[in-house]
Amino acid sequence: MKQLSEIKRAKKTNKKSTSDQSDGGLVVIPYVGGLSEATERIFRKYGISTAVKPYKTLRNLLVHTKDKRTIGQTGECVYKIPCHNFSSTYIGETGRSYAKRQEEHRKEVESISNRTLTRADRKDLAAETNKSAITDHVAKENHLIDWSGAKILDREGHRRTRQLKESIRISLRKEANCMNRDAGAYNLPTTYDRILVTRSSSTSCDHMRYMNMIIVSNPT
Repeated sequence: MKQLSEIKRAKKTNKKSTSDQSDGGLVVIPYVGGLSEATERIFRKYGISTAVKPYKTLRNLLVHTKDKRTIGQTGECVYKIPCHNFSSTYIGETGRSYAKRQEEHRKEVESISNRTLTRADRKDLAAETNKSAITDHVAKENHLIDWSGAKILDREGHRRTRQLKESIRISLRKEANCMNRDAGAYNLPTTYDRILVTRSSSTSCDHMRYMNMIIVSNPT
C-alpha cells in the first residue's frame, strides 16, 4: 500500500512537471523511492516524459526459475571475462551459447600465447589490431586470461536490447580498466550518462538491475 501511494504521488508530480516540456517521447520506469525521482528529473531536462510502474509485482514474488544452466550452456547473454594478472575485464555479448563464443576468444588468444616470441615479435603483435580486444590485451600486456573466472552478467533474447545492456555494462566499467576498445554495439544517448552517474547514490536496489528494468519497460 505504501508503494502504491508513493507511485500515485510520483505520477501527480510527473504530470505537473512535464506539462511545460516539449514532446520528447515517453519512458516507463519502475518506482524505487529516491532513485525514480532522480531519474525523472534527468529525463525531464531532455523533454522526455516518464510514467512509473510498481517495482515489485505478484509475478516477481511468485515466479522463480527452476532449472539452472551452466555458464557454457547459457546463450543470448552479456558476459565478462577477467584478466588473470590484473583487474582488467572484457565485456561482450552473444546470441549463441557462451561456450561457443569463449571458444572463439580462446582460439585467437592461444594463437599468440602458444607461440615462442622474441621482443621484436611482441612489439609487432602489440601494434596490430586483432578481432577481439581480449587478444589485443594479451599481445600488448603479455598477460593471461582467467577463463574460469568468466561470468554471465545478463540474459536477453532481444538482440538490440542485449547490445544496449552490453554498452551500459561497458560504460559502468570504463574507468575501471576495461579491456574493450569501444563503448559497445549500441551508442548510448547522453541521457544515460546522467542516469549512470546516480548509481553511487542507489541504496534501494542494485543500480544495474534498475537500469535493466527501464530497458525492459522500453524495448528498442
